[in-house]
Amino acid sequence: MTEIRDIRVPPRIDSLPLPDRETRRAPTQDWRFTFQGQKFDYQGGKILLNNQNLAELIGENLTHLSAQYWTTMTRRLARYRDWASLHIDDPDALAKFSALLHAFMTKIFGRVKKKFDETIDGVSFHLEDGQLLLNGVNVNAFLEMAKKHRSEKGKIFLKGLRNRLAILQTNRGGNSNYEKIRETVDRLASAIEKELLHYSMNVIELPPPSLPPGKV
Repeated sequence: MTEIRDIRVPPRIDSLPLPDRETRRAPTQDWRFTFQGQKFDYQGGKILLNNQNLAELIGENLTHLSAQYWTTMTRRLARYRDWASLHIDDPDALAKFSALLHAFMTKIFGRVKKKFDETIDGVSFHLEDGQLLLNGVNVNAFLEMAKKHRSEKGKIFLKGLRNRLAILQTNRGGNSNYEKIRETVDRLASAIEKELLHYSMNVIELPPPSLPPGKV
């Protein structure tokens, strides 16, 4: 009969040595991706665009850059997401990356929609901190600059701004977003008209007619 002391107990699972493939540190995932000249990366929980934190880029420029810029950006981010889903093997990192990218795209889509809502007959408008932007031009700032440095170019540009304001005034069509800026538009239109009065009309002065010989 076999003695109890001679029975060999198999080692516990948690005391077994790990295979080499599990003891070796997994190689760092390469998140670098280039598309249409833009370089994307993902490091330390941050999505980088040309080595700049994308969160900061969006936070600082979302209200200023054009809708076209941001729609292009979302297309590039979508390509980056598709590339990462095929090339990254770390499921946890990929999940965090996807959640962050989705949050950025949702924020951008919201802003793009707002920009399209704030458009009348091709004139985009946005009021921020009392400053009216028409197609990206700060009307308040340009008017003040034009007052200090009157020039023919300034006059032409002011007329262009006045025409854009007129489009908003005549084609608002019950736009709820326009109602928020109506008073500002009317005030700036009047201010531009007043400023244009300082520019004299170009009058061509002709020399006096010559008298016939012998006539005084």
